[in-house]
Amino acid sequence: MIWLYIALGIVSLSVAAVLLAAYYCYRLAFYVKPRGMFPPENVLLPQGEIYKPYWDDITKWILEVRAMPYESFSVTSFDGLTLRGRYYEHRAGAPVELMFHGYRGNSESDLGGAVQRCFTLGHNVLLVNQRAAGDSDGHVISFGVTEQRDC
Repeated sequence: MIWLYIALGIVSLSVAAVLLAAYYCYRLAFYVKPRGMFPPENVLLPQGEIYKPYWDDITKWILEVRAMPYESFSVTSFDGLTLRGRYYEHRAGAPVELMFHGYRGNSESDLGGAVQRCFTLGHNVLLVNQRAAGDSDGHVISFGVTEQRDC
């Protein structure tokens, strides 16, 4: 009988360890901490040695985009989140490029230089902050499960 209790204890500890590890992985990969807006003088730069040579260019592009006129844009997602973006118009009636940032990024830091490129090509631009990024609502990244309906 004692072996049954020992076996149940081991199984219980194993299940608890697996659940704890799963929760930790969820928090690490999918959850985004609540964030506030950055002050205008602050620039969010990508971290890592490979990005350091480009920090000056990225900072320049972000500050240029911040100085450009834009129209704020927002929509309500199917699950009630407010998703926000910025529309930069180069010329009325020109093609519009829709741009979405990468994992844990935001439209400003990931796509700052893209607005200038689009204007060079004669295109208008809509930079979108996906859920849980930039000034859009939300705290969970789902790798496309919910984002596909947002786009």
